[in-house]
Amino acid sequence: MIRTMRAASLGLTLALMLLGGTAAARAEVYPVGDKGSMWADPYLIASYRHMDEIYASRLVARSGPVSELPAGEPLTLDEFPVSGQPMKLDDFVARARTTGLVVLKDDKIVFERYWQGADATSHFASWSMAKSFVSTLVGFALGDGLIRSLDDSVTDYLPELKGSGYDGVPIKAILQMSSGVAFREDYVDSSSDALVMWDAVLQYNKRRFADFAINSKREAEPYEKFNYKGLDSVVLGLLVHRVTGKSLSAYLAEKLWGPLGMEGDAGWMTEDRGDQALEAPFCCLNARLRDYARLGQFMLQNGTWGGKQLLPAGWVAEATYPVGNQVAFGKLYPGDPMGYQYQWWVEPGPDRAYAAEGVNGQFIYVNPAKKLVIVMTSVWKEFWDDRLAIQSWALFDAIAGRYGS
Repeated sequence: MIRTMRAASLGLTLALMLLGGTAAARAEVYPVGDKGSMWADPYLIASYRHMDEIYASRLVARSGPVSELPAGEPLTLDEFPVSGQPMKLDDFVARARTTGLVVLKDDKIVFERYWQGADATSHFASWSMAKSFVSTLVGFALGDGLIRSLDDSVTDYLPELKGSGYDGVPIKAILQMSSGVAFREDYVDSSSDALVMWDAVLQYNKRRFADFAINSKREAEPYEKFNYKGLDSVVLGLLVHRVTGKSLSAYLAEKLWGPLGMEGDAGWMTEDRGDQALEAPFCCLNARLRDYARLGQFMLQNGTWGGKQLLPAGWVAEATYPVGNQVAFGKLYPGDPMGYQYQWWVEPGPDRAYAAEGVNGQFIYVNPAKKLVIVMTSVWKEFWDDRLAIQSWALFDAIAGRYGS
């Protein structure tokens, strides 16, 4: 599976790595930094396990009994092919600085390993994998009758966005990253919209995400073109918060963390430490690897858990297969065969596999045909690395290939 860089559109900028600061003391084998120093080695690896401590965050509380993930037939995984050449797993892990890998087959753990000082209780940074959680919360709000239709204009629910680039834009277009709103996701240029928003809101806690949505401008009609941007996810987060009257963390705990029997609390980065602060809808959920796997298994089971239909019937199928020319396979970026739907990347092919992705090598891969879920977290040295992305998807495809043609 060949991937392209996607204009570094899944993460933050290398410029952040140059911020100064001193390392915070932690009882870690690997050193942990602070908001300034964490972006450079030697602090980056362990800091990705402590981001909900380093930054303002809100608890996503687990509740009730933990759901069992029983052991299955162990998967032997010493090497896998990449472009026809064998690659040893240990070599890949060293290059990618992989921190954890969990494979579920038929709802059972067949592979689970941790590296770089991590273990099963560590909190792993999600980065843009959080977008897929937010889109799932939109599905729950739809099922709860709090959103009438995805064809509704977002300004029916967020009237403060009238006159902005989002005025009249259907919710579905925002889910598809096809809102038509101008927003530049350049993570090398510190003047880009993405970096300005990160610095103003999360790094320095001087502004709110809503400010950027209210002041947005339109550059195209809805559905005209795909433009991956965190601001669309921000608006989805504002929408869920408004219609539920709850924080994203509270709604996530109510709809997923409790019902799915997650085994650990999670943390979600927020605008600041105030009670009214919004979580970062485009990133920065921090959770255990097995709990990410439970989300993947929930999607694999079409939104059911414990024999109960929790998401609206048909939501998962709708959310994970491209509909529309602008998000069709091979139409997103030159040379990239992937498609996109409701904040999920979709792989072409008969398996209808799809994934949540985040920078530095974060993945929740779901393969319905093979009844397979793979969660992998890494700390790549760069926010996006084409070579490591190709190797990651080759690993997923190789694992899927173990379970039939």
